[in-house]
Amino acid sequence: MSTPTNPGTSSPSATGVINYDDANIIICGFNNKIEGSRRSTIINGAGNYITGKYNTHILGDYVSPTDQNSQSNGTNLPDLVDNAFYVGCANGVYSYGDVVAYAASDTNLKDNQIKISGCLEKVQSLDAIEFDWNGGQQTYSGHDIGLIAQQVSGIAPEIVTERQNGYLAMKYEKMVPILVGAIQEQQDQIKVLNDRVEYLMKKLDSMS
Repeated sequence: MSTPTNPGTSSPSATGVINYDDANIIICGFNNKIEGSRRSTIINGAGNYITGKYNTHILGDYVSPTDQNSQSNGTNLPDLVDNAFYVGCANGVYSYGDVVAYAASDTNLKDNQIKISGCLEKVQSLDAIEFDWNGGQQTYSGHDIGLIAQQVSGIAPEIVTERQNGYLAMKYEKMVPILVGAIQEQQDQIKVLNDRVEYLMKKLDSMS
């Protein structure tokens, strides 16, 4: 169990469990619990458990992987982290205004950096489709465009996940590095062809 990033004057006990419970609140819900944490909140929902965290907040159901009901349902969720807000609403988060966010991408935060190989081949293995959403979910409706998560999982499994309902979901924005790599590989091919055409044109000119 990790020590919160802002523990104040408190410190872990000899057992490794953080010995402070301060400024935590459970506003509403059922079967929710906060212990060994500070400035954490469960706003509403059921089956949520925050332990050993600082400034961690939950809205919705069964967000915590340590909840017994969640475990019995076979869910596979990441551990909670400090200074984070979790939404356990299966049908998504709706906003009538813009959502502005920046994703961490600093080179100093990334180890074992290597270029993605075979990007063009990876992109060519995918189907860019248009389709109609069916009643298997409640978030989207009508006609749409997109990719197929099962296909994407074959080329980039790290950006595909299986949700609690058994359906696959993907991080569309994580396709950008593969698309950039595919464009670069395609430009290399175009350059080779341009060089060949230029060579042949010069050869023809010399024969005339």
